[in-house]
Amino acid sequence: MPFTVTQPLGRVPSFAELQALAGQHGVQIHGDGRAGEFFHLGREQSKVSGNYRFEPDGRLRGEFIGNFLGKLAGTIVVQTGKAEVTITAKPFLLLEAVLKAKLAEALAEVCAQFTPESQAGFD
Repeated sequence: MPFTVTQPLGRVPSFAELQALAGQHGVQIHGDGRAGEFFHLGREQSKVSGNYRFEPDGRLRGEFIGNFLGKLAGTIVVQTGKAEVTITAKPFLLLEAVLKAKLAEALAEVCAQFTPESQAGFD
């Protein structure tokens, strides 16, 4: 049942860039440039929480769990060259094809912001 959505990525975002992106979407981060937790507790959107860590090799890894028509859980791996989101649990009523399409669209939008040339002004 697990499935992975992958998008090309120019570079791993810095912690400052992640904070800015999270703030644009109402996500709170509690942590630092090494590791921490994140959550979104909006009324109109699903509730999501998780953790992240920057690994010594530069990869960003995380796990999340949310509630959107039921339990939605997965992992995130971000490294230079690609970003992957693996869904490990999804609600029965949420069609896999719909979830894959929405996830691919959102991931592509995020990845497009992190090209090798786009780092000016952060860090």
